[in-house]
Amino acid sequence: MGKKKYASVMALGAAEQRVQSDLVFSVTCKNDGKRKTFDFSKKTYAESSRQILEIFVWALFKLRYLQGNNTRIAIYDSSNRFFEFLERHSVYQPDQLNSALLSRFAEWLKRYAPISYSTAASRYRSLKSVFLQMNNHPKLIEEFVPPRNVFPKSTSLQSPNIGYDKKELKQIFKAVVQELRNQKDKFETTYTPIYIGKPPPMEGVAELNASTGKRALWASKEHLIWYFENTLSCQRISSYTDIIKYPKGHTFWYGVKRDYPTEEYSSVQEFYDCIGADSNYTPKYLGQTTPIKYLTPWKNKEYVIWYWENFMEAKPYTDKMLRRKYPEFRTAMRENWRGYGEFFREMKAWSWISAYDLAPYYLMLLLRTGLNPSTIQRLTVDCIKPDPIDPERKYIDWTKYRSSKKGKTIPEQESENDTWAISIIERVIKITERIRTKGQAELWISNANPQKEPKTFGSGYFHSGVKRFFDRHPIKASDTGDRIWVQAHQIRPTLAWNEYLRTEDLRYLQSLLGHADSSTTAEYLRRVEDPLFRSRRAIHQEAMFLGLTEGGSVSEDYLKANESRVIAKDTANGIHDGLLNHCKNPFDAQILGQRKGEICDADVEVCQGCQNLVITPEDIKKYFCFMSFHCYLLNIDEISQEEFERATENKKFFWEEYILPKYPNAVVEKIRTESRISPIPVWDPALYEGRR
Repeated sequence: MGKKKYASVMALGAAEQRVQSDLVFSVTCKNDGKRKTFDFSKKTYAESSRQILEIFVWALFKLRYLQGNNTRIAIYDSSNRFFEFLERHSVYQPDQLNSALLSRFAEWLKRYAPISYSTAASRYRSLKSVFLQMNNHPKLIEEFVPPRNVFPKSTSLQSPNIGYDKKELKQIFKAVVQELRNQKDKFETTYTPIYIGKPPPMEGVAELNASTGKRALWASKEHLIWYFENTLSCQRISSYTDIIKYPKGHTFWYGVKRDYPTEEYSSVQEFYDCIGADSNYTPKYLGQTTPIKYLTPWKNKEYVIWYWENFMEAKPYTDKMLRRKYPEFRTAMRENWRGYGEFFREMKAWSWISAYDLAPYYLMLLLRTGLNPSTIQRLTVDCIKPDPIDPERKYIDWTKYRSSKKGKTIPEQESENDTWAISIIERVIKITERIRTKGQAELWISNANPQKEPKTFGSGYFHSGVKRFFDRHPIKASDTGDRIWVQAHQIRPTLAWNEYLRTEDLRYLQSLLGHADSSTTAEYLRRVEDPLFRSRRAIHQEAMFLGLTEGGSVSEDYLKANESRVIAKDTANGIHDGLLNHCKNPFDAQILGQRKGEICDADVEVCQGCQNLVITPEDIKKYFCFMSFHCYLLNIDEISQEEFERATENKKFFWEEYILPKYPNAVVEKIRTESRISPIPVWDPALYEGRR
């Protein structure tokens, strides 16, 4: 069926026409301000499916102000599955697109072998916004609206982000602290020159022969003295025929007389006279090894350090720079020390800072602040501000780009600990200042790249740095001992979980995490299978269960006697009505965040752990009506699967696990039947249809 379009191809803006023509566009991310190019012309299906691809790229371009680059990257990747589906079903023209085709695409994804059901649902949802925008394109004749709820229960099949338990978190913290100590010794220790302006340390180095321009062992006077003492036994042997009887006597004779003569001596006799070899001679090296240890000064580490300080300003250099400025140093280090890299590391002279080098600082900030990884990744060098109340304290000024929020961490004193958040940031600033260019405000930068230029960390840098860190510091699961792969984004939920166990205050946790919606905070507490979580949120021992008896017949009698009485409104007996339960005294809630004397406004999920809880048979009916009504809404597509689970998941768990088992089956089934026959008006599907 045709439909009215609000625009034609001619009415599209010049930019939109160019996008459709080139299949390429660049856009600045609304989250981090970075510009990225999306080139669909390189796709393998760019020619065969060009007409549909033009509409797809146009739709994605139209959404440029509503999405960030991470979302666009996900769409860019997921588009491959959609166009693979189109080619397999010979769909190449825009007039072949309709809602039924999207239903077939969803079914095809479910059966797509390489991916799981929940992954298929995620990819489908990532494309949904583009499909809806494509529906507005004038070339589409039929409705192109994605059907609702085509992947039921997909979110419930996803593993909850449970993070790490205390033992695992302790391992992580220990590894980070240990590596911070190593990095402090490596990056934060300033080298102090010791040879600046001093003569080169040539002790133990063979002397240079003026005639040959080379250094030789037998040209060194000290070596000749050593030979005279240890081989000739301090005897003035002057005859050649006598000297050659000793090991290397020939070399000694000609080294003094012919090969390496000096102004001091040019014969063996002159050498003996020069060193004072008489009856009063005192040996210097008797019983020792030769004092000449190096045939070249480059073999002497002290000389290398002297040269590095006096000629190279005690700085590290790249291979390209050494070739151009210090070729002698480069050649000597390669010939005598297997390269210069180890020397620079030993001297703590680092010019290259990688993602791995800064990974422990990044992880410690996550552990200390509990902020989102993306928020920490976007910190700047000017994020530390003085506390307006106490000038001796500082706080971290941060921005959460996705929600356009700004916030501040709890102020800290600078001198408290070098692993506190403020100190960590100051340490990172100090480490990176040697490579930071003018005007480069980002905190996390690295020059360990092919260009050897300081560049801002991308998300891939952080991911690879953390992965490499835990490759070297493996973390073991506390229950099985198997190795677990630590991910930065799971640290925040871990901290939230531990903080909730400590306070049991959802509102405090919501404020701590900076969430505008408590449902977002609740997503951090999806560990319903954790036995500690169950025990913390189980039914309070002082809770009242009206209508609870040992025998089913007695319970039935109780219900008959009270069937005309609406217990949910029994305020005369001091029982106050709630959503699915009652309360003994709403003005005296024993829950954190509630004040005595003020009516309790805590979330209904908290009531199960409160001593004021009262459960009546009417509440059981309300529960069954509540569940049936939401199933009805789901079936008629009034709510999504995600909305259904959010509304019912926790309630169902507590009622099925803790409340209903306390009542006889006969009582429960009778109330279940009554809820179907005569549902409570507010949750009556028939009345809802009438209101619609």
